[in-house]
Amino acid sequence: MSVGSILKESLGLVRKHTLIIVPPVLVSFLIGCLSIVVIGMRMTAMEPDAVGGLGQGVTDLILVKSVLSVVGWIFYSFAQGMVASMMVEVEDKGETSLGSGFGRANEMIVSLMAAGLILGVLLLLGFMLFVIPGLIVAFIFSFTFIVIMLEKRGPVDAMKRSIQIVRANASYTFKLFAAIIGIGFFLMVVTVVLSKLSLIGLLASMALTGSFMGYTYVVFIKAYQQFKESGSGFPRG
Repeated sequence: MSVGSILKESLGLVRKHTLIIVPPVLVSFLIGCLSIVVIGMRMTAMEPDAVGGLGQGVTDLILVKSVLSVVGWIFYSFAQGMVASMMVEVEDKGETSLGSGFGRANEMIVSLMAAGLILGVLLLLGFMLFVIPGLIVAFIFSFTFIVIMLEKRGPVDAMKRSIQIVRANASYTFKLFAAIIGIGFFLMVVTVVLSKLSLIGLLASMALTGSFMGYTYVVFIKAYQQFKESGSGFPRG
């Protein structure tokens, strides 16, 4: 299946079974509202230092944003686990529910959140180092949470498997990743514009961000299933 086909098929699945992307949308609202409250409180508490600068307050604000970023990835990791389990259920039974998705993801909650913490820190450090390292981390570990849910592996083992799958399907995965980054960049511009408009615009930007995250999860689950069917990156026998 071509990259264009898998993107189109994933969009069709999301449109038909919108419930699948509800978990990351809820996480997006949670993290967005938490960020507004916490960062707002920090900015209110910031006072100029003796020479008129913001001094330690700026450092504290950066630290708060960094912590929120990592916390966000931990929550998104659980959401991705729910998406994976709900998507499999849709394909098997033609329907799914948030309850069943939560239940199955909860079975792997330790592995999901441990991987979310590890990748959250790696991504934070990577994006602080001029973005490219962060993109590399996101690329090579793009199947980590899928492996945790569908192969029932621990966080470190799942990260190793993700590298193995990406290496065996490097060209296809890179094209898929590049397409997702392109779509994400366009939507990022849209969300920035929306967030500047009003409270409704801000809420809409959160919903759009969560929906895109959910769609991305579906795309990579589809890719994983395709690789598994062809045996590329999977042990035979």
